[in-house]
Formats: sequence, C-alpha cells, structure tokens
Amino acid sequence: MQLVSIIGAHDSLRFAEIEDHLPTASTSTISKRLDEFEEAGLIDRTQYNEIPPRVEYSLTENGAELRTRLEPLLEWAALSE
Repeated sequence: MQLVSIIGAHDSLRFAEIEDHLPTASTSTISKRLDEFEEAGLIDRTQYNEIPPRVEYSLTENGAELRTRLEPLLEWAALSE
C-alpha cells in the first residue's frame, strides 16, 4: 500500500528514490513488488536509453484509482501507531 502511495505522490520516481522512502524494506522486496504491480497494471515502468540507464516508475490510471481508495486507510493506520 505504501509503495502505491509513494509513487502516486510524485509524477514518477526512480528506484533509488523509492528506496529512500522505504528505508526498512529490502531492495529485493521493493523490486519484487514493483514487478508484481507492473504485471497487475498498477504501475508503468519506463526505461530510457541513456548512459547510465534510467528507469522511472509511475502509476497507471488503475494505480491512481487504487491510491485514491487506499489513502483514507493509510491515514487511519498512521493515526493508530
């Protein structure tokens, strides 16, 4: 849920920027979730043919709708901590 919210709060993010927002999550876990969300049609992965290579992640329309529906739950969870 946090991953969708983090990406949705920005136009797009690079992998390292996502990692910065999730310091307790492992690189492999973040990578796996990004792959799963891309397969589910929630996240777009854009690779640019540059040196060094650049990849950015953004929400699809379905991902943005999911984020809108998740925000109240995330706000409630933050208050419960």
